[in-house]
Amino acid sequence: MNHAMASYVRRRVGTQILVLLLVITALMQVLELLDVTTDVLKRDRGLIGIVYYGMLRLPAELVMALPPAVLLGTLMGLGTMARNLEIATMRTAGVSMMRLLGYLLPLAAVLAVAQFLLSDHVLPPAENGLKEWWSASAPADDTPTKRWAHTSGGTVSMESTSPDGRSLIDVRLYVRDDAGLLKSRLTATEAQWDGQAWRLKGVNEFRYGEKRVEHIQVAERAWDTNLQPEDVLRLDIARPNLSTVMLAEVIKGTRTGTRPHRYYESVLYRAYAAPLAVFVMLLLALPTAVSLPRGTGGGSRMAMALILGLGFLLCDGIVAVLGLSARWPPLVIALAAPALFSAIGLLQLRASESI
Repeated sequence: MNHAMASYVRRRVGTQILVLLLVITALMQVLELLDVTTDVLKRDRGLIGIVYYGMLRLPAELVMALPPAVLLGTLMGLGTMARNLEIATMRTAGVSMMRLLGYLLPLAAVLAVAQFLLSDHVLPPAENGLKEWWSASAPADDTPTKRWAHTSGGTVSMESTSPDGRSLIDVRLYVRDDAGLLKSRLTATEAQWDGQAWRLKGVNEFRYGEKRVEHIQVAERAWDTNLQPEDVLRLDIARPNLSTVMLAEVIKGTRTGTRPHRYYESVLYRAYAAPLAVFVMLLLALPTAVSLPRGTGGGSRMAMALILGLGFLLCDGIVAVLGLSARWPPLVIALAAPALFSAIGLLQLRASESI
């Protein structure tokens, strides 16, 4: 009996969440495509280009839409069941609010895992693919932007890059010693990725010693660096989406990053904590299940759940920004908002038991 009841509740709420996820994502797609359609058409990509752009943007929009979809879907699903006296019947049969929460936890776990897999395995390559495609279709008169990166071999600049990030033009590498003094300066007309490593062409290197400057000039040489073509594509993105493996590699120094290590540590913790948003939204929406059939108090509870849900998203973003500037521990930055609003949700759930 309990198993059938749990499956029924999960099915009702899960269907509402899925429908709202599709609706919110579709709305985000339409608004974004309306904004970029002119630019895509200027690049002579036509309708196929618009569709392709939308497909590459879809993972990011799904990740953004899932938490509000969980909040609204749970509100609507449980609200409908309350109006149909289904919740009242379940509570009369001895089903507590905590047990109702237990019924929905497997659904939340599935959605949380889906969100993590989507953001960790699908979103980073989709973002890189969009960047490569967008650069390849750029008008010829676009002025290339000079890019900088901190690599394992020093600070490097490049005047321009190929759309796939495998060719760098006018490369300049600056290497400093432990005291921060310039140890060598290298320039190369081009750097080509051969699939495993970089090859520099037209190399001029100046090595600064205590008493003399050594000048080395070669036509071609290997470049030992942790910079990879996919890293090149992300250099001009303010907040690139990196997988947890990539973040760990940046922290260890085996992959190039453009920000301090503390930033990547915080992003890594936040990547693991992000799926908790699904559970938080579920907790904040669950007290609406006690709404009376005639709606007494139901509207205020729904409004409170919406305010708390939006407050959670806002608080999480503010903590992330302030935490980095105030040098808070990465774990605090990642868990402060989920912990606070989970406690609020549990307190509300306990208080609803007596209603």
